[in-house]
Amino acid sequence: MYNKKEVRENAIVDAKNNLPAKDDPNFSQFEQEMMAMAKNEARQVKAKIGPELEVLTGKHKPLLKDYQRISKDYEAHSAKIKRSEPSVELSRGKYYILMILFVLGEIPMNSLAFAVFGESQIFTWIMALGVAVAIPWIAHAVGILLKRGSDPWWKSGVGVGTLLLLTIGGLLAIGYVRVEYLSDLNAAAVGQISSFGNSKLIGAAFIGLNLVILAAATLCSFFAHDKDPLLEHLHRRTNKLNKAVREIEAKHNKILTKQDQEIKQIHQQTQEIIYYYRKINQRERPDHQKPKSFERDHELVIDYQEDEEIQKKLNSTVQFRLQEQTQALSSS
Repeated sequence: MYNKKEVRENAIVDAKNNLPAKDDPNFSQFEQEMMAMAKNEARQVKAKIGPELEVLTGKHKPLLKDYQRISKDYEAHSAKIKRSEPSVELSRGKYYILMILFVLGEIPMNSLAFAVFGESQIFTWIMALGVAVAIPWIAHAVGILLKRGSDPWWKSGVGVGTLLLLTIGGLLAIGYVRVEYLSDLNAAAVGQISSFGNSKLIGAAFIGLNLVILAAATLCSFFAHDKDPLLEHLHRRTNKLNKAVREIEAKHNKILTKQDQEIKQIHQQTQEIIYYYRKINQRERPDHQKPKSFERDHELVIDYQEDEEIQKKLNSTVQFRLQEQTQALSSS
């Protein structure tokens, strides 16, 4: 772009040469040059963001295809069971947070029991972590079995009973080891096993806490899952894909908006330069008359129609409408 001094010099030279002519409807050579420079800058802006848009388009197409396929399955299954939303009282995020808290709560209680084996601290914590993860995981399975059941009911009942029996048996075994360990600590501190009754009480309290965590984790699993696993899966999958598609579209729109702003700024700067050129040119002309071409405005240097077509290609709503229209025409 020319600076003001250069624009002024060009305007004075053109005015002395009576350019543009008073009755000439065409733009002066200087104005045409300015618009050509502006269009070149606009093309450079588009070329700069072109690769980014291509990357987003490449990510958008397979996601949208999966979204359309999963949505069809979701709609068909919802119509079959006459229900479109999973019946869950606990969101997936809250469920994961609570399960992590249960695991963290189990670790210190179990580390006290495994310390009796006399292993190094790291192995003690590894064993405690294994049990701490196993109990909420078992509760996760029990909650699902209780929520979804089976036909006949005893099939899921056997699974629930087996898991609870093994878990409670394991907790009792860990509790016994913990009691023995606490008894040894008391014997070492007092010199005799006079506090064994207290050790049993403490061990029973720990077992009670483990059972409370097991029950709480089971309830969380029960309220965090739906009776129909396919409906829950399709609902979660469509939401995930929809979110991914919308994020890509939002990034795409942001890039196009930035491009639009940059090109409009180029056009505005060019218009200001042309306005300044015309003002100096008319003032320096011998007759001070306004040429006919000065009454015309220059068009924007951005092709909005082209950008609208690009946006349509990356708009899932438009894609769905086009698909519905195609299906309606084919069925008719």
